[in-house]
Parts: sequence; C-alpha cells; structure tokens
Amino acid sequence: MRLLLQIMAFGCIASSPLLVSAAETVVAATTVATAAPTAQGNGLNAMNIMNVFGSLIIVLGLLFGLAWLYKKLAIKLPGSSHIKIVSSVMLGPRERILVIEVQGKQRVLGVTANQINMLFELDQPLVDDTATPDWRTQFQALLQKQKSKP
Repeated sequence: MRLLLQIMAFGCIASSPLLVSAAETVVAATTVATAAPTAQGNGLNAMNIMNVFGSLIIVLGLLFGLAWLYKKLAIKLPGSSHIKIVSSVMLGPRERILVIEVQGKQRVLGVTANQINMLFELDQPLVDDTATPDWRTQFQALLQKQKSKP
C-alpha cells in the first residue's frame, strides 16, 4: 500500500502540488502507523520494572525487620489482667516453656504448635522482672557508655 501511495505521489508531481503534499501526508501517516510499537510507548521498560521490584523488596524487608524487632523486644500489649506471663523460654522453632500466673499461683506450661500442657505448679513463685529497666533506658545507657569511651 505504501508503495502504491508513493507511485501515486510521484506520478502526480507534475500535475498538482496540492496532490503531492496530500500524498506525502498519507505516506508519512502510513509509515508511522506501520512502525512497531515501542516498549517506551506502553510504559514497560526495564527501569520501571526494576523500580517496582526494588520498592517491593524494600517494603517487604522493612515489614520483616519490624516483625523481628517486635519479637526480640517482646513488647507487651495490654491484655487480660487475670493471666500474666512471668517468663518464657524458646526450646525450638515452635516449642517453648511459659511460666504464667493465674489467681496468684504460678504454673509452668509446655507449648508446642499443636498443644499446650501444664507441666507443674511452682511452690516458690518466681520474682517478677519489673525492676529491670525497659529497652529505652538500656539503649540510652549503652549510648552514654559509647560516648564516654576515648
């Protein structure tokens, strides 16, 4: 089709300058229409994809980092005032031993992924660790210690 339009354009050169300009416009429009679509035209290029995946990795890393920090700091959320976790020790990835206080008595529980078993009741209650400073004061003390070093 483009070849036919070019022949018509060259054939009409002698007859009329208006027909030539119209034919050239049609030829230019056909070449633009037959050109292959570029990756830039539809918005998919390697840089955009890298930006999306890079942002996704940063957000997921931040999410997992905050979850790890939350678990390590053992931030206590307000919960039931009748049951209190006195101490906790991890034995494996999904196993732990808990010392809880219910109605003034301390009990030792074995917790797995499938069940919770009461192991025994403590005769002498464990001392609650409320006297230990929270993580903010420990962090500030560590910073002061680092500043004072020569």
